[in-house]
Parts: sequence; structure tokens; C-alpha cells
Amino acid sequence: MAPGIALVFGVSFYPGFVGFTESLYKTEYLRRVRFVGFTNYAAFFTDPRAWTNVRNSLTYAAGSLAIVIPLGLAVAALLDQRFRFRGILRAILILPWVVSQTITAMLWSWLLNPQFGPLPYALSVFVRGPLDVLGNSATAMLVLILMNVWESYPYVAILALAALQAIPPEVLEAADVDGATPWQRYAWIKLPLIAHALLIATITLSLLYLNMVTLIFVSTGGGPLGTTEVLSLRVFQEAFSFWNIGTASASAMIIFALNLLFSICYIRVIRGDRDRVALARGKAA
Repeated sequence: MAPGIALVFGVSFYPGFVGFTESLYKTEYLRRVRFVGFTNYAAFFTDPRAWTNVRNSLTYAAGSLAIVIPLGLAVAALLDQRFRFRGILRAILILPWVVSQTITAMLWSWLLNPQFGPLPYALSVFVRGPLDVLGNSATAMLVLILMNVWESYPYVAILALAALQAIPPEVLEAADVDGATPWQRYAWIKLPLIAHALLIATITLSLLYLNMVTLIFVSTGGGPLGTTEVLSLRVFQEAFSFWNIGTASASAMIIFALNLLFSICYIRVIRGDRDRVALARGKAA
């Protein structure tokens, strides 16, 4: 176990310890100036912009999850059926997950460009004037969420499809014998048995969304007027644009605390879900 423990310590615990240590200092570029204790944290909690960043992060993560989980589940249910060219369709639908966030942001920025983008041109029949959805503070966050959903729904679909195909056939056959309709079989048999996989996807994607920088940085840069500036992007800018390493480290610790809080909540849900899955299996049998 020693190599694995050393790897986890080197890439997780040690950087976290260094980040927490840096958050206790006032810094200039990469140099520590003086020890200030929790002053950087106090400045964070008294900064209205920081609370806006937290709200944007939670909006971005919750909005993405609210769409990506049902969409991924629907795609998994479709791919679980037997039909011609199913393998080709699986490859096409899962393709966005292998595309990097940079390429995704550049692709959708081109598609939505108000000057030469094909989507605004197609919508110009119904809307007069340039349609700049990424430059409009009322629509920028929604468009970012949809871009994120397009890239990450295959992850949910893969996990849900694997869980659907792991359901014992005799369970579904017993439901058919009992006269269950397709909807009843899905709602009362399949869905409870794959709930654990959906919770795992929710945990993973929550952590991913709260720490996401690249997609937002490339597409909007946090604008317009800070409406898409999430906390992770604020950390990136403080550290690598303004070189305020101490302030950035304190903000990063806040993100870590949010990640830890969500993880604990999800773990408690998963532990309770195990009992429900066991009960569902018993009823199905």
C-alpha cells in the first residue's frame, strides 16, 4: 500500500497543506511578506463580490445537475434498448465527454458568435439585431449551464447504462409475469436499482462543477459584469492574473470546505440508499 499512499499524499494532502499555509500569509507574487493569520478569510467573508462568486458557483452546479441527471438517464434508457446501429449511436452520444473543456468552449463560442455564428444567424429570422447570448447578463449563465450539460451528460449516461445492464434479467421477467407495465417496471424496479449509480454521478459531477475553470474562462472569462464569475475562476484569477497567492489560497480553502460539505451529505444519502436498494431487490425477488 505504500506507493498508493505516497501518491495520494503527494497529489492531495501535501498540496492542500501548502495551500492552507499560504492562506495564512500576505503575499507578493510568490513571496511571503508576513503572517496575517485568518485575515484573508475575514476579507473573503466581508467581500460582497466573494458572496456573488459563491452564489454563481452554486447556481452553476445546481443548474447543471438539474438538467444533466435526467438527460443522462434518458439517454441511458434509450441506449439500453435493442435496435439497429445502436453501437454507432452510443459512440456519437458519448463523444462530447472525450472533448476537452477548451474545445467545448471554443466550439460553442463559435456557434453562438453574434457576428458569424450559425445559431444566431438561424434565429435572426425571429429576433432582430445581433443575438449575443454569452454577452448578455440575463442569458450568459444559462448558456454556460447548457454548454456544460452538453459536455458532461455522457458521464451520467455511461454510469446509468452500466447499472441498467447489471440488473438481473430474472428480476425484470418476474415483473413481466406480475403484469407490470413498461413504465411501472422502470419506475419501481429499474430506477431504485440504479439509484446508487446516479448518486455516484451526482457526487462526482458536483465536485467537478464546483472546481471548473476552463470552460467558463475560455467562453466568458467571468463576464458580462461578473455574472458568470464563479468562485473557482476567482481563485484562478487571483493566483495567476493578480498574483495574490494568499488571497487565492484562502478562497481555494473555501471551495475545499464546500466540496467536503457536499461529499459528507452525499455519503450520508448513499448509506441510507443502500438499505432502500436492498429493500427494492427483496421486493423484486
